[in-house]
Amino acid sequence: MKTSFLLSCLLAATLANSGARADILLGAPGVPAGTRIATKVPFNISYTLPNSYKFIFSGIQAKGDTLGAPGASGTNGNGGQFHLKASVSGDGGASERAGQLEFRDIQDYNLSPLQTLLVSPTAVFKATTTPITITLNWSGQGNAHKPNGIFNILGEYQKSPPVPTGSLSFSSGAWILEESPNPEGTVTIVRE
Repeated sequence: MKTSFLLSCLLAATLANSGARADILLGAPGVPAGTRIATKVPFNISYTLPNSYKFIFSGIQAKGDTLGAPGASGTNGNGGQFHLKASVSGDGGASERAGQLEFRDIQDYNLSPLQTLLVSPTAVFKATTTPITITLNWSGQGNAHKPNGIFNILGEYQKSPPVPTGSLSFSSGAWILEESPNPEGTVTIVRE
């Protein structure tokens, strides 16, 4: 009996704490899960990926869950509109920003399906002779209260290129480029 009472008190305290908690988990390729979290709005959080070989930025996505604040908008409810945007930058000042995902309020964020905004064409940040540093930035604007959910930067990340395996050999001779309008030209093979 004493054990069940202690368990129910522990469960009640845990549920009360999780309902009051306001966490937006920020994710991206190369970022360990759970290391970047926004606990309030507005927020502006960055993460650096040093010694990178390649990062492809393809978009952003967000979704809330039902643990966030319920109710109507206004200063006593969820606050006003809620906007999420992200950017990726590499060495040398190259930067790409996605548009923004907009939600009426936190209830709209909590109840909407997964929202995705793609960058077209994708932005590619690639090292040439030395590794580069990639900086990821998540931003949330508005006056929303107790947001809870996810906000991800979409793309691909490669810290270092794979070690080449196997071998290639080419016969000597003349090669015709069949699909080119002009069959004469130079063929260059590069390792990516």
